[in-house]
Amino acid sequence: MKKLELRYVAAVYPITSKMSEQYETDAETMRDLIHSLDERYGGFTEMFISVETNKLSLNTMIYYGDEGKVPVGVLNIDQPISDGATITFW
Repeated sequence: MKKLELRYVAAVYPITSKMSEQYETDAETMRDLIHSLDERYGGFTEMFISVETNKLSLNTMIYYGDEGKVPVGVLNIDQPISDGATITFW
């Protein structure tokens, strides 16, 4: 089970009604995490994954940082996620 620090800003905040949370998941990739959050809050999949391409939507941004590292923009929706990571959905 991975423990993640999730942050929600801009248009994502109204979906979750929170700015951040500690989140535990078995998700292996960013795509898995988005689907997991969609089950919890609804709206994540359609916000972050393009229906046309099944890839990261160009209208949103996700920043990912492994524990102790500077977050960088996510370009590959299928990138692995690690325990202790901080992820910002924008």
